[in-house]
Amino acid sequence: MSTKALCILGSLFLFFGCSQEGSTADTPVEPEAPAQTVDASQAEPAAKKQATPAIPGAPTFEREGITAQIANWEQLQEFIGSQDGKIVVVDLWSSWCEPCLREFPHLVALQKKYPEKVVCVSFNLNYDGSKNSPPESSSDELMEFFTKQKADIVNLISSTPDEDLYKALNLASIPAAYVYGTDGKLQKRFDNETLAYGQEGFNYKEHIIPFIDELLQQSQKPTE
Repeated sequence: MSTKALCILGSLFLFFGCSQEGSTADTPVEPEAPAQTVDASQAEPAAKKQATPAIPGAPTFEREGITAQIANWEQLQEFIGSQDGKIVVVDLWSSWCEPCLREFPHLVALQKKYPEKVVCVSFNLNYDGSKNSPPESSSDELMEFFTKQKADIVNLISSTPDEDLYKALNLASIPAAYVYGTDGKLQKRFDNETLAYGQEGFNYKEHIIPFIDELLQQSQKPTE
């Protein structure tokens, strides 16, 4: 075979070879679909069950899962009456009352200690009746305090001026704590109007919690 013929055959071989490779390269190949993965941080959280408000229809504030409502003493009494079989502790306090702030964490701890047997209520008395400072005016300050304390309890902001409530309750000053039995009746009021609890006044560790423990023991005794 002549050299010319060999060159022609070689050229044809290269042409068809390159064309075949080119057709393979130009043909799009669909990649396999990657396995579906779910980022736990992006997954929708399960719907959280909304707790029934302590005072239905009352103005409510919420922050980081902690709630507070504006209510009066009469509304609170209705709530206490609905807590059948549970001891209710109502702590009257104000953000300007140093002894109140000191004992507040113990109120929260009490609720955690007896989540099924005791209902703890913080009843704030910041409102003094001023038209320029309605009860809701201190909501930001109070909600910041509640969240910091992780106060997952019943938090109420009094809609009654503090002095009016003092007179209605025959109470000289705060701090004060009301303990209601499982029947909804008032069992004891803790206050510092006398020196019954010494110069420092009452506290949860030495006075309120032992009293509640006693009430719980009595409620567990079989009735004759």
